[in-house]
Amino acid sequence: MFSFEHYLPFTTFNSSSIFFKAAEVFRYGFLLDDFEIGNDFIQLYSYHNYYVEIYYGENLEDISAIQAINVNDALEKYTDIELFNQALIDLLAA
Repeated sequence: MFSFEHYLPFTTFNSSSIFFKAAEVFRYGFLLDDFEIGNDFIQLYSYHNYYVEIYYGENLEDISAIQAINVNDALEKYTDIELFNQALIDLLAA
């Protein structure tokens, strides 16, 4: 169903224009969640083997930045490490 031939490598994605990154993420990415951190509104997408953060401006219509982040950075930023470790222990104990 899905083909990896369309996905961009991590470094190529981050060096692309914001318009190209938006087109790629909205076409091939999967929206995972919306976050408000401070004054920032962020959408987190899964894209190929990494994650993509889309930052919106104050009016939520303008995209101010699109940045790919690796899995480790996403886990550190968006999960509670204690809850993650407990879920991992529960999974391994099952």
